[in-house]
Amino acid sequence: MHIVKNNILALLLAMSAVFFAACAGTSENGGEAVSQQKAYEQQQNAGEKDAKYQERLQDKQTMLESMFANFLDAVRNNASAEVLYGFLTDTSEYWLDTLENHARSYDADALDTCQFYEAYAIILYRLYEREHLWETDDDRMLFLFLSKSGMLERFTQLNLGPLEYKNDRGSVGLASSPKVPIMLFEWDDTAWKLNLPETLPLITKGIESIAVKKKWTNRKLALYWIEKEYHMTYSRLDESLLDPIF
Repeated sequence: MHIVKNNILALLLAMSAVFFAACAGTSENGGEAVSQQKAYEQQQNAGEKDAKYQERLQDKQTMLESMFANFLDAVRNNASAEVLYGFLTDTSEYWLDTLENHARSYDADALDTCQFYEAYAIILYRLYEREHLWETDDDRMLFLFLSKSGMLERFTQLNLGPLEYKNDRGSVGLASSPKVPIMLFEWDDTAWKLNLPETLPLITKGIESIAVKKKWTNRKLALYWIEKEYHMTYSRLDESLLDPIF
């Protein structure tokens, strides 16, 4: 009887060993299957994220090209101030308002604190005022820069290169030197906008080299450039334009 009990106990132990071995094998196989599934899902998610990222990049490029085309069309067709402001950054709008106030109040000494393109715009603003050239009572500095035949239009008629962007900064250069930007754009989470005060020094860089060579102030260079451009059309292109309008 004792022998039978021992045999039964041995049989049970053997069966238990087989059972636990089977469970262990199942657990190991199951764990490996789960790991493989997770790896597959992670790879799939990474692929989807990359596809979405590439799609966003393409969307931003398309939106930049569309914005610039619409901007050029608005300038060439004398769009309203509301439309034109829609293409500009908030800092550009604030800068234009500030510059218009300066055009009315800055004297000759104050003009020396301005950048060349600011001094030029102020003096040209005063020339428009003197010659009664305005076609609007409001947003005059905006139209001085962005209206048809405004300060910026001549540059948009040049042979331009491709529009490019990196992160939230866009640019366009001349076709002859596309990597040298002459216009800068900013992404504001929903659309591209032109940064006007950062664009202008890029456009006027060549002119400003004259002041460096001749050791002129920006005020003197601006007055010289106004006389150079308009001497065949208007008289008194002299230091009287340095006086404030008020």
